[in-house]
Amino acid sequence: MIHKLSYSLGLVISFCFISGASVSQELEIFIPKSSTEEPDTQETDNILARCLATGLEEYCAGISFSANGTTLESSGVSEITLETFVIDLDDDSDTKKPKVTVKTDTDTGQQPDSTNVKSAGIEIKFDFNSYRLRVDQLKKVSYVAAALADDINVGKLYVIVGHTDGKGSDAYNCELSKKRAATLTTALLLGGAKAQLRPIGAGEALLKDPINPNHGKNRRVSFLRFDDDAEAAINAFQSLCD
Repeated sequence: MIHKLSYSLGLVISFCFISGASVSQELEIFIPKSSTEEPDTQETDNILARCLATGLEEYCAGISFSANGTTLESSGVSEITLETFVIDLDDDSDTKKPKVTVKTDTDTGQQPDSTNVKSAGIEIKFDFNSYRLRVDQLKKVSYVAAALADDINVGKLYVIVGHTDGKGSDAYNCELSKKRAATLTTALLLGGAKAQLRPIGAGEALLKDPINPNHGKNRRVSFLRFDDDAEAAINAFQSLCD
């Protein structure tokens, strides 16, 4: 369930002008009412843990992976890809399956019977035609495992969605993405992750860059945090490769 938090902020500033006598004037500034996802997380020093738990830009901007661990650089280029998946739970297509699409920056709002799910995408590189974790990716996987072992994520439900680029057949990419998601899930649990993890393969169904389907940015893993009662939304992702 995606929670919405609406707020309106008023800021009062007092100015004093001296012209024989002191005159105090107040200027009130209103920030227009807006809505944002409620973070609903505890405080933590693990910035990656907070990013995965919320999927919000203010918690994910500038996160990178280095030999010394995760770092937060507000002006740097983040290695976390944020995106929103739109789930239409009332799809009227012939297949009668829930429809999942990637929301672009130009999309606004959502349909009455749809749910927006935010995700944090982390590029876990695999060799061509392989679902085995590369040695040079193990350090990154250990950072993610530690984030999923943080107190704010203990017992939380995460769906780990594996993606491929557009090369190959749909059936082949579905199978490959499932194996990659399962391999990563096993590695995270062995690395100490204490969240509930459910691996799902999406194949090439949710391309990050549909204009360039073979681009490397389409090969990624999405971490989606769900509430326990989100089975319908989870089934929508599951149906992409059923």
